[in-house]
Amino acid sequence: MSNRDKQGHPIKSFTQDELEGLKQDQQVCNQDRRTFLKWGAMLSSQAIVGGGVLNLLTGEVHADDTFVNVKTWVYSVCGYCSVGCGLHIGVNSAGEAVAVRGNKNHPTNAGRVCVKGLYEYKILNDKDLRVGERGKYPLLRNSSGGYDIITWDAAITLLSQKIIDAVNVYGPDSVGLYNTGQWMLEEYYSMGKLGKGAIGTSTMDSNTRLCMAAAVYGYMSSFGSDGPPGCYDDIENTNCFFLIGTNPAEMHPQVWRRIVLARKSWKAPKLIVVDPRRTQTARSADLHLQLKPGTNVALMNGLIQQIIANNKVNTTYVNSYTRNYAALAAKVAAYTPDYVSSITGVPAADIQTAALWIGNSQEVWSMFIQGVYQSMGATDTVRLICSMHLIMGKIGRAGSAPFSITGQSTAMSNREAGGSSALSAYRNYYNPTHVSALETLWNVPAGKIPRHSPTMITSNKDLQPTINSMVDMMKNGQLKVFWVACSNPAVTLPDLNKFYSYLDFGNPSRPFTVVQDIYDPMETKAFADLFLPAAQWGEKTGTYTCSERKVNLGKQAVNPPGFNLRPNYGAYSDFDIIKKVADKLAALDARFRDKNGNSLITYTTTEQCFNEWKNVSKGRPCDMSGMTYANIESNNGVAWPSTTSNVLGGKRLYTNGVFNTNWDRAQYGTSASAPWIDPENKSRAYLWAVDYVPPPEVPDATYPFWLNSGRVIEHFHSRTKTKRVAQLHEMVPENYVEMHPNDASALGVTTGDLVAVTSRRGSITVKAKVTDTVRQGAVFIPMHFGDLDPSDVAQNNGRQVAVNRLTMNYVDPVCGQPIYKHCAVKLAKG
Repeated sequence: MSNRDKQGHPIKSFTQDELEGLKQDQQVCNQDRRTFLKWGAMLSSQAIVGGGVLNLLTGEVHADDTFVNVKTWVYSVCGYCSVGCGLHIGVNSAGEAVAVRGNKNHPTNAGRVCVKGLYEYKILNDKDLRVGERGKYPLLRNSSGGYDIITWDAAITLLSQKIIDAVNVYGPDSVGLYNTGQWMLEEYYSMGKLGKGAIGTSTMDSNTRLCMAAAVYGYMSSFGSDGPPGCYDDIENTNCFFLIGTNPAEMHPQVWRRIVLARKSWKAPKLIVVDPRRTQTARSADLHLQLKPGTNVALMNGLIQQIIANNKVNTTYVNSYTRNYAALAAKVAAYTPDYVSSITGVPAADIQTAALWIGNSQEVWSMFIQGVYQSMGATDTVRLICSMHLIMGKIGRAGSAPFSITGQSTAMSNREAGGSSALSAYRNYYNPTHVSALETLWNVPAGKIPRHSPTMITSNKDLQPTINSMVDMMKNGQLKVFWVACSNPAVTLPDLNKFYSYLDFGNPSRPFTVVQDIYDPMETKAFADLFLPAAQWGEKTGTYTCSERKVNLGKQAVNPPGFNLRPNYGAYSDFDIIKKVADKLAALDARFRDKNGNSLITYTTTEQCFNEWKNVSKGRPCDMSGMTYANIESNNGVAWPSTTSNVLGGKRLYTNGVFNTNWDRAQYGTSASAPWIDPENKSRAYLWAVDYVPPPEVPDATYPFWLNSGRVIEHFHSRTKTKRVAQLHEMVPENYVEMHPNDASALGVTTGDLVAVTSRRGSITVKAKVTDTVRQGAVFIPMHFGDLDPSDVAQNNGRQVAVNRLTMNYVDPVCGQPIYKHCAVKLAKG
């Protein structure tokens, strides 16, 4: 069952000619729903309303059928990206999920969903999956390389004993925990308690490190703590959109819908887009700054230089609420339009125009994602975006904010609850008062929680000798247990060929590897000693924090697969699995108990867990003490900070110019002398003065092309979910490389030809897509595709297609996020 392409789904496949014809049809968004169900989504021009197709540019709805099999609609929130769209899951009389519709009362999406959300119910049931199946049995690798079914008790006992053995011989840091941005807040909080409070390991991270670490560190070192300061309602209140390194038309359709409608309003805000590609968003812009890869810092310095030169600095705000302005002004003085143009390739006149629009607009809303986070100077770019807003005083009010957006539904929840690299409730590892307070709340001995930041997932000491990571620990035989939960590093980590060698079963230094996931097979399971089947979205109840700090409630609609096989078998929620391990560790060894001799996880339901978390968050920047499951649902989400006296008071941060930069509040800093800590305790924001640093690898005579990697709307992350949905797979069934027409012509390549793409780290062979979306001398390859899953191996005839075989394991020195967005490659016709 694992490796088959299922038959019998009701959607007929298009021919390639039909697909190309639909792509060129300007009215494609007006097709009826049955055609749309075959086709999927057409990027920026559409969304789904209830059972129909909405043309975003006209607001017209088209539908010709209804959800006739739905017996009950269950309140929920989308489990894909971080926008936080409200949904209802349709359940039939047999208790199966058979439909999804948008929640028309939810303010984020007003009843609309994107194409992934429309088909989200199809990721739950085996019969709806195109390939693979839901995991239902714990599996243990045997000596022949296959897997034996074992009971849950045997699996949890084995994992717990492996943890105990590693701690006994090598210390708690030899246990590595690597999770996700797609759990519920309650699961992150529980994993944080287990990892830091019971095991005491500082080897904890998640794939959010790959997704938005730069935003976290940029916010923390500018404002004192994490958290986007604005909200989606700023879209309708701004006079200028500054979108840098983001493509919402294709990645976040509901945000783009609101931007499109706002631009049609009487305000008619300007749209500036910064992107090396001519994306759908860039093509819609009033001004597209098509910069060279890795030059974001130079561009931001140039914009700030012009804002200062144009006398658009709010000196009253700067003097009252910020620090370090003189150093910033002195640093950017050299970044004149001509100088910045020589670095970025953006015409000097366009830099001047962008700065004029930003400076002259009453309100400015900046949005940024992976094009910032995964590029050279990632943290510094976020810092400079924040500084740009601060020097103009355009923050903490309607229409103005430096707004980060992320790629996963609950990356914010992980950051808040401390499920991986963060400490719960925005506490600081290096502030003894913060750590001691958490140890008291958790009732663990003093000194149990590590007093330093955890070890990140990936780095390469050959390139950056001072940065340690789990991958380097694997290489050196220092990592003894590697527990991967709800993540797929065998597709998503950079320089995959080396990562595979460290986890290879022929490597005697490899860690005991546990893979906890919802499907079998999936790529990382190829390296698993132990596989644990997990429940997912729609099969459990809990909270999801979206990008605007709004906490939403997702309710369980159906039972997890294999529910009738419990307690020995069947999928369990990650919350339940974490509790099982915590309880077993406490039963086996007193060192993993609290001071009363109990397991650290005493609650049994997610709502009980949330109530404990509320108390942990009380008084902290991400205060959720005013929230309940009931008021979250009745308000269609509640933003933090939310206190009992002001439940709905969290719409915007820093409205009074008070930031979290005093030492007693700050989330980050190894000591009170960190630059952003306000030495006078005046809670002022910090303005960063930084120089542009070139990327570590640039095109040359041997590797003459820039490689950029990124997303397509039809797929999500490593396709763990979306490749199993026939309609989404049909839209983008395999990986490809975008090439500029001039480059394709020089190589004799046309669309559909195989092209070998080679970097200093590996080579893949994918089909060409000739397009002017990329500039000459640059190529783009989607990030989603792996090549270890048997179904993908068969489809690709054994070709290697994963772009991360090519990418460079070089990380931002501040936040540890890899620079996936640029390295050097060469091309050859296949």
